[in-house]
Amino acid sequence: MANIRIEKNDLILEADLADLQVIIEEATNNLDKYKEEIAVIYEKMPKFDYKYFCFYAYSTYRLLETALNFDTDKVGHFRLIAPDEFFYAFYGMIATLHEQANLVVES
Repeated sequence: MANIRIEKNDLILEADLADLQVIIEEATNNLDKYKEEIAVIYEKMPKFDYKYFCFYAYSTYRLLETALNFDTDKVGHFRLIAPDEFFYAFYGMIATLHEQANLVVES
């Protein structure tokens, strides 16, 4: 499970590949709730070389916040620390969810 701590005014979220399972479950169980967030991540994340994407700048943090059980209201932002593989696998997951969301809209 992700390690969450607050240092000064930063919420630090340390995640690894194992954390993707809970994120996938939250997203697939609530695809309608996150479809706009997923679309923004899908579009913007590659422009930031995947691992430098700022979830908070694009208001695309609610999925992570809910799935990993943290609250940014206390500090206003968070910093995600994870291995490179996490970001690439996360984006692959987002691409799949984006496709699924589009299929639901087209049906």
